[in-house]
Amino acid sequence: MNLIDWLDKMNIKNYSLRDNLVDVEGDVDLFNRKLKVIPVQFGIVKGYFNCSDNKLKSLEGSPETVEGSFYCFQNNLESLEGSPKTVGGDFSCWANKLESLKYLPDIKRELRCDDHLKESEEYCKWKYHFIMNQRNA
Repeated sequence: MNLIDWLDKMNIKNYSLRDNLVDVEGDVDLFNRKLKVIPVQFGIVKGYFNCSDNKLKSLEGSPETVEGSFYCFQNNLESLEGSPKTVGGDFSCWANKLESLKYLPDIKRELRCDDHLKESEEYCKWKYHFIMNQRNA
Protein backbone atom coordinates (compact mmCIF):
# COMPACT_ATOMS: atom_id res chain seq x y z
CA MET A 1 0.00 0.00 0.00
CA ASN A 2 1.44 3.37 -0.94
CA LEU A 3 1.71 6.41 1.31
CA ILE A 4 -1.38 8.24 0.03
CA ASP A 5 -3.55 5.11 0.28
CA TRP A 6 -2.38 4.50 3.86
CA LEU A 7 -3.09 8.11 4.90
CA ASP A 8 -6.56 7.87 3.34
CA LYS A 9 -7.23 4.52 5.04
CA MET A 10 -6.23 6.05 8.40
CA ASN A 11 -8.53 9.03 7.67
CA ILE A 12 -5.67 11.53 7.95
CA LYS A 13 -6.66 14.82 6.36
CA ASN A 14 -5.05 18.20 5.73
CA TYR A 15 -1.57 16.79 5.18
CA SER A 16 1.31 17.89 3.01
CA LEU A 17 4.48 16.09 1.98
CA ARG A 18 7.89 17.63 2.69
CA ASP A 19 11.20 15.82 2.09
CA ASN A 20 9.66 12.36 2.72
CA LEU A 21 7.87 13.69 5.83
CA VAL A 22 4.11 13.95 6.33
CA ASP A 23 3.07 17.24 7.95
CA VAL A 24 -0.51 17.47 9.25
CA GLU A 25 -2.50 20.66 9.86
CA GLY A 26 -4.64 18.98 12.52
CA ASP A 27 -4.89 15.80 14.55
CA VAL A 28 -3.61 12.30 13.77
CA ASP A 29 -5.75 9.62 15.38
CA LEU A 30 -4.27 6.13 15.03
CA PHE A 31 -5.96 4.83 18.20
CA ASN A 32 -6.67 1.09 18.23
CA ARG A 33 -5.75 0.38 14.59
CA LYS A 34 -3.85 -2.84 15.41
CA LEU A 35 -0.63 -1.24 14.12
CA LYS A 36 2.68 -2.99 14.69
CA VAL A 37 4.60 -0.11 13.07
CA ILE A 38 3.93 3.43 11.94
CA PRO A 39 4.73 2.94 8.25
CA VAL A 40 5.25 6.61 7.37
CA GLN A 41 7.46 9.31 8.85
CA PHE A 42 5.53 12.25 10.24
CA GLY A 43 7.17 15.66 10.48
CA ILE A 44 5.07 18.37 12.16
CA VAL A 45 1.59 17.66 13.52
CA LYS A 46 -0.28 20.84 14.46
CA GLY A 47 -2.87 19.02 16.62
CA TYR A 48 -2.57 15.92 18.77
CA PHE A 49 -0.99 12.59 17.77
CA ASN A 50 -2.57 9.45 19.19
CA CYS A 51 -1.03 6.04 18.47
CA SER A 52 -2.32 4.41 21.68
CA ASP A 53 -3.83 0.96 22.10
CA ASN A 54 -1.89 -0.65 19.24
CA LYS A 55 0.86 -3.26 19.11
CA LEU A 56 3.74 -0.87 18.52
CA LYS A 57 7.21 -1.98 19.63
CA SER A 58 8.79 1.26 18.39
CA LEU A 59 7.85 4.91 18.01
CA GLU A 60 9.70 5.17 14.69
CA GLY A 61 7.55 7.20 12.34
CA SER A 62 6.26 9.47 15.10
CA PRO A 63 6.31 13.19 14.37
CA GLU A 64 9.39 15.27 15.06
CA THR A 65 7.13 17.96 16.54
CA VAL A 66 3.62 17.67 17.96
CA GLU A 67 2.03 21.01 18.82
CA GLY A 68 -0.76 19.31 20.79
CA SER A 69 -0.55 16.23 23.00
CA PHE A 70 1.15 12.90 22.21
CA TYR A 71 -0.43 9.63 23.30
CA CYS A 72 1.35 6.27 23.00
CA PHE A 73 -0.08 4.41 26.00
CA GLN A 74 -1.04 0.71 25.90
CA ASN A 75 1.45 -0.55 23.33
CA ASN A 76 4.40 -2.95 23.50
CA LEU A 77 7.02 -0.22 23.76
CA GLU A 78 10.26 -1.00 25.55
CA SER A 79 11.83 2.35 24.69
CA LEU A 80 10.78 5.89 23.83
CA GLU A 81 13.34 6.00 21.02
CA GLY A 82 11.72 7.58 17.99
CA SER A 83 9.42 9.78 20.05
CA PRO A 84 8.98 13.44 19.08
CA LYS A 85 11.63 16.00 19.99
CA THR A 86 8.99 18.48 21.16
CA VAL A 87 5.44 18.04 22.46
CA GLY A 88 3.41 21.19 23.08
CA GLY A 89 0.78 19.45 25.22
CA ASP A 90 0.72 16.32 27.37
CA PHE A 91 2.78 13.15 26.83
CA SER A 92 1.14 9.87 27.87
CA CYS A 93 3.22 6.69 27.77
CA TRP A 94 1.74 4.52 30.55
CA ALA A 95 0.93 0.80 30.24
CA ASN A 96 3.98 -0.09 28.16
CA LYS A 97 7.02 -2.21 28.92
CA LEU A 98 9.22 0.82 29.55
CA GLU A 99 12.12 0.51 31.97
CA SER A 100 13.35 4.06 31.40
CA LEU A 101 12.29 7.46 30.13
CA LYS A 102 15.39 7.85 27.99
CA TYR A 103 14.51 9.73 24.76
CA LEU A 104 11.77 11.65 26.57
CA PRO A 105 10.89 14.71 24.46
CA ASP A 106 10.71 18.31 25.57
CA ILE A 107 7.18 18.30 27.02
CA LYS A 108 5.38 21.56 27.67
CA ARG A 109 2.58 20.16 29.84
CA GLU A 110 1.88 16.93 31.76
CA LEU A 111 3.84 13.67 31.62
CA ARG A 112 1.78 10.56 32.31
CA CYS A 113 3.78 7.39 32.84
CA ASP A 114 3.79 4.29 35.02
CA ASP A 115 4.60 4.83 38.70
CA HIS A 116 7.87 2.88 38.63
CA LEU A 117 9.29 5.49 36.21
CA LYS A 118 8.54 8.45 38.50
CA GLU A 119 11.79 7.96 40.42
CA SER A 120 13.93 8.23 37.28
CA GLU A 121 16.30 11.08 36.51
CA GLU A 122 14.36 11.92 33.33
CA TYR A 123 11.08 12.22 35.23
CA CYS A 124 12.68 14.43 37.89
CA LYS A 125 14.15 16.72 35.19
CA TRP A 126 10.75 16.97 33.48
CA LYS A 127 9.02 17.73 36.80
CA TYR A 128 11.55 20.47 37.61
CA HIS A 129 11.11 22.15 34.21
CA PHE A 130 7.33 21.78 34.44
CA ILE A 131 7.23 23.48 37.84
CA MET A 132 9.56 26.26 36.73
CA ASN A 133 7.48 26.90 33.59
CA GLN A 134 4.31 27.05 35.71
CA ARG A 135 5.91 29.68 37.95
CA ASN A 136 6.98 31.77 34.97
CA ALA A 137 3.62 31.52 33.19
